[in-house]
Amino acid sequence: MPALKECDYNDLYPLKIIKNNRDYKLALKSLEAVFDKTSGNLAEYAETLTVLIEHYESEHFPMKDSNGVEILKFLMTQNGLKQKDLVGIVGAKSSVSEILNGKRSLNLQHIKTLADKFNVKPATFI
Repeated sequence: MPALKECDYNDLYPLKIIKNNRDYKLALKSLEAVFDKTSGNLAEYAETLTVLIEHYESEHFPMKDSNGVEILKFLMTQNGLKQKDLVGIVGAKSSVSEILNGKRSLNLQHIKTLADKFNVKPATFI
């Protein structure tokens, strides 16, 4: 859906509870169309629609709690990294292996280094 002008309200998903996948997809398309609006009616619409989408997602796509190592493995996969690529970043080969196999916890230095490496907040790994 292309960006909308202020007068194109009829093409937007109505501000109502998202009840099914069809509504959800339409809501996402509408949000994409107004995402960059920072003021005016469309900005308020985008903010409200975001709340409705978040509610639907929390009910239909719940996220399980993850620990730091699971997140590290996910980030490694997303970045095409292997265990050997972390050697020197979080320690020696044995340390990397122990961390990834759950035999050793991430310490504060690991967390800081990994946060810098993946450009995420340190809290990501806690």
